[in-house]
Amino acid sequence: MRPALLFCLALPACVVDDPATIQMAPRALAQSPAEVAFVAGLFNDLQAQSIAEDREYCGLIGVDAAGTLIATAPQRGRVSSCLPPAPASVSFVVLASYHTHGAWSPDYFTEVPSFADMRTDIEDGTDGYIATPGGRMWYVDARNQIARQICGLNCLVPDPSHIEDPAFPVRATYTLDDLRAF
Repeated sequence: MRPALLFCLALPACVVDDPATIQMAPRALAQSPAEVAFVAGLFNDLQAQSIAEDREYCGLIGVDAAGTLIATAPQRGRVSSCLPPAPASVSFVVLASYHTHGAWSPDYFTEVPSFADMRTDIEDGTDGYIATPGGRMWYVDARNQIARQICGLNCLVPDPSHIEDPAFPVRATYTLDDLRAF
């Protein structure tokens, strides 16, 4: 692991010059259907509140000593940001972060992970899950620096105000470089 990454894990506002140079250890457990179902349930419980308040909610997902999937209580964020607890502050093996994108807005590309979303997961050395106002669920594979859509439009609780932009078709995957354009 690079010394810069160890230093950055202690500083939430830290930025690494080139995320592509970060070396990550393999994920503690492979992503499983049970994990995806757990995260979908978590998001479905959060989406209505996140959308109604137009705030992101975030936290961490992992497994406890008994191997049970667990999540931290959701932290209320801002319109376009949220800071989950530090992985070192929890008493379970962290598998991923999670966050919602709040309400639909024509001012934001809320249907895809942002460059900052992916970059933060890479710098934190953890994968991430994201729920969008259109009801999509994304998985950010920080090690491979790619975001993939786990399920599409309306697979999670959506914002009733959400309008798909025909000029911006949502792709199934995005790389960090793809997201840099947004």
